[in-house]
Amino acid sequence: RKECCVMTEFLTALSNSGNFTRNDFALAFRAENKEASDASCRFAMQKLLDSGSIARVGRNNYCVIDKTSRKYSHEYSILATSVAGKIQEIYPELDFRIFELIQLNEFVNHQIAHNALFISVEGDLGEYVFDTLKEEYAGRILLNPNVDMYHQYWADDMLVIEKLITEAPKGTDVFWHTDLEKLLVDIVADKLLRSCVNQGEYKMIFTQAFKEFYIDESQLFRYARRRNAKAKVLEQIDKSLLRTE
Repeated sequence: RKECCVMTEFLTALSNSGNFTRNDFALAFRAENKEASDASCRFAMQKLLDSGSIARVGRNNYCVIDKTSRKYSHEYSILATSVAGKIQEIYPELDFRIFELIQLNEFVNHQIAHNALFISVEGDLGEYVFDTLKEEYAGRILLNPNVDMYHQYWADDMLVIEKLITEAPKGTDVFWHTDLEKLLVDIVADKLLRSCVNQGEYKMIFTQAFKEFYIDESQLFRYARRRNAKAKVLEQIDKSLLRTE
């Protein structure tokens, strides 16, 4: 109980300082633990990151998680987890991400009733994944479609195979998950997604995402730059909600 109280006081002190760096954390930790080594400081910080007590919000920038914000997570559909499992079974070393349209229902007024999976695959390996899945999902799987083709052949629970942009953020819990840093960039940069999302809801999506969740802003803007979409992303963000940039 005493250790818990000390940790609570320690986190409160960190929280009062706003954002903090790894060095700030070490100084504060040593103020409570005089003999702490560099390794024990790193271990304590990682433990707090893993437990969700603190969050990374930028390059060497962290903050204490409060009651108004939380770490983003999405409970993937049975279809998404099944498809991911099939891909991993056949191609265990393959890097890929899955975004499903219903992830947006947490942020939009007009709820999405019909799901679709966007499966981004590294390099030029999308064709192999397509060949692996096309028999089981015949009639509702497309490989690198343009906007017209997507809407012409659209079906409920459609699978869309696309090329994974290099340096795309990995999921925090599972690498193939799509976290907010990737989701927010893709909905303004990807032509297919832009055709699926009411652009009048973009500002609401971004505002709710920044208000309710912790976002790694350095990762967000690095990926946005990679997609030549930083200006488009900034257009949608209430600048007062940024923690670092």
